Amino acid sequence: MYDSIVKNGNLYLGNGKIKMDVDIAVKDGKIAKVGSGLDEKQVGASYDAQRKLVVPGFMDTHMHIDKAFTMQNDATVSLIEACANSDRLTDSYYGWSDAQIYEEILAHAGKVVEMCIVHGTTLLKTNVLFNREWGTLVLKAMNELKVKYAEYITILSCVSFPDEFREELLRAASRGEVDVIGGYPHLCPDYRAVTDDCFALAERFQLPVDLHCDESDVTNLDCFRYIIECTKKYGMQGKVTCGHVTGSNATDISEEMLAEILKEAAEVKMNVTSLTSCNMYLMNMTRRGPARVRQMVEAGLNVSVASDNIRDTFRPFGNCNLLEEALLTARVHRFGTTRWLREVMDMITYHPAKNALAENYGLEEGSYADFSIIDAPTPEEAVLSRASSQYVFRRGRLVAQDGELIREYLH
Repeated sequence: MYDSIVKNGNLYLGNGKIKMDVDIAVKDGKIAKVGSGLDEKQVGASYDAQRKLVVPGFMDTHMHIDKAFTMQNDATVSLIEACANSDRLTDSYYGWSDAQIYEEILAHAGKVVEMCIVHGTTLLKTNVLFNREWGTLVLKAMNELKVKYAEYITILSCVSFPDEFREELLRAASRGEVDVIGGYPHLCPDYRAVTDDCFALAERFQLPVDLHCDESDVTNLDCFRYIIECTKKYGMQGKVTCGHVTGSNATDISEEMLAEILKEAAEVKMNVTSLTSCNMYLMNMTRRGPARVRQMVEAGLNVSVASDNIRDTFRPFGNCNLLEEALLTARVHRFGTTRWLREVMDMITYHPAKNALAENYGLEEGSYADFSIIDAPTPEEAVLSRASSQYVFRRGRLVAQDGELIREYLH
């Protein structure tokens, strides 16, 4: 009847709900049945979860995998310095052939992808960097990785359109090689013009939008507010994401002002991605922290937590482990209750699934069989202990076990 069965699992259904000690049956890459005592006869494979937690695939919806593992000796103690160091990264590739650069990007980014998979991530969204040495080779590399790891993970390319490469990128978008319209309006002299262009491109190619926004320590959320306005204007409710928004945590921002802006954001179903670990690194004790996650959740925004940078000029840390990111978020925001620890679990599962517009996501019958068996009995224990993903399934196939990738499905 079924391709495989997972027995005796504690299923996390999101929004704090858990179904204890039940079975999952898989057929043709989807969850065919959820219940107790499912028949194991004539089943291709059977796994005993031993009353441990089963969670749908983690989703890391804000990464920069192309420049991962490119740490330099230049000190980085602020966002401005990190940007400058990142610009100098291109100098290290001077004189390299296109083939050498391409293989280097593939090696770094591929390492990140495999680290994500063994930690239970089944979707990642990565921002794509274009510079004078890399050109558009980086987008070609992302497309190759999509194909190579297609049986393991979904990779979404979030692409900005710098003038130097705009025509080539427009052609790539026409070929379906761009998944999300990205951009950095808050870093530009005219954030309105950049935001307008991003939404016009999104309308042209019928794609969602994901923008770096108000990553600063000043009491200014004008860019965030303008993105809210454009979301309403273009009818893109639920299809727009703002990353960082650390201006919401400026030391002198008024609670009344913040509440008003968050109410506006909730009305357009805004997604926000908090990059807790990276923004905590790019600060000192007198600067801002990460986004105001608690207030955003309470206002009704869809909030996710993601890895951001992995061992590069912006952050020398990172293990592509979303439970690690969730635990840091819980510590920083004092999410010490069962309710809030389960909310943090939602921030790496069900919330980013909405952010990524993922279809058939979850542990209900009819959902894609993308899930992990975690070495903990409950969501809160999984977060607190950063529990390992013992088994990782993608479309019903076992793709990783005990931290090791099963390589037979590589293209």
